[in-house]
Amino acid sequence: MSKFIPEKNWTLPPIIELDEPFEVRYPHEVEFTLMDICNLKCSHCYLETENFQNRQDGFLRFEFFLEMLERLETCIKNAETVNFTSVEALMHPNIFEIMDSLIETNQNINIRITTNGMLLNEKRVEKLTEYKNLRLNVSLDGYKKETVEAIKTGVNYDKLIDGMKRLQKYGIDYHTSFVVTKENINELKDYIPFCKKLGVSVIRANPLAAWKSDDEIDVSTEGIYSDKPLQNVYKYYKECEQLAHSLEMQFFYRRTYTKPYGCGFASYTMLINMEGGMAACLLSTRPVPMSLYGKTKMSKVVVYGNIMEEDPYKIWTNKKCLDFRRIIHERRLPDSCQGCPCGELGIT
Repeated sequence: MSKFIPEKNWTLPPIIELDEPFEVRYPHEVEFTLMDICNLKCSHCYLETENFQNRQDGFLRFEFFLEMLERLETCIKNAETVNFTSVEALMHPNIFEIMDSLIETNQNINIRITTNGMLLNEKRVEKLTEYKNLRLNVSLDGYKKETVEAIKTGVNYDKLIDGMKRLQKYGIDYHTSFVVTKENINELKDYIPFCKKLGVSVIRANPLAAWKSDDEIDVSTEGIYSDKPLQNVYKYYKECEQLAHSLEMQFFYRRTYTKPYGCGFASYTMLINMEGGMAACLLSTRPVPMSLYGKTKMSKVVVYGNIMEEDPYKIWTNKKCLDFRRIIHERRLPDSCQGCPCGELGIT
């Protein structure tokens, strides 16, 4: 396979104007942090176990989840999606009870889960067929065994692929996400037909966003951008998009920018941590190292309030929360987002 080589003459894509003004309304999406552990250790992941009061062996206690759900009932009834994409949700011993309780609250709610594929055994996949509003995403960062195993420490490549084949066997519509780095981007054109054979309908190419100290990993050197981004990446993406369309698949990619653009996540998503705190985003629930352009800083904690102590919608619409979300929506960066790859490069 030919090496991916940047062109010399290239200009950044224009800043995209927002289609809709900021509105004060119920969250479009609610995200829960179900655990602070994982069965793999990805090279770019921030995850470190912490001592949360309402965890049980690293998992959010099911009883406490039900208490939070009761407090969030109106928000869930008005939301379109509940998101469990930040962790390996299938590890949670009560994940199906959690999903059932959400559907009891809102039978039309979409449930979005991202999995690394290690737990897609026969019994679990068969159970997933019961959830018609499930939006399942499998994290697969290459089609070569050596590529995937280099990124995800502890992964069993063959087991992952077998799990995807089970999803196909049971007729479960699922997507894949591909974290793009300089090392694996040249696999994308072979990755697309590879995924097609496994029953994948949608591929999402996500630029590397790493939360590690710069002596471990630096987005600006290992990602597909630096002070001068790889210059023909969007041309390459367009070719991938055309290939996917020719195979009756969808291919989505995210642009990156060299000036602050904002991530957009915090403007429409209500994130609830394991203590019941409503936070701006996953990185604002705790200090996390963020590396960009050779500099490392710790993320700042931004918690608007605790839903177990205050009405969730009142927290969602208090001045601190509204001001923060409005700034994000307008593609500006609050002080706490300075230095974050998501906010600086607009990659979420």
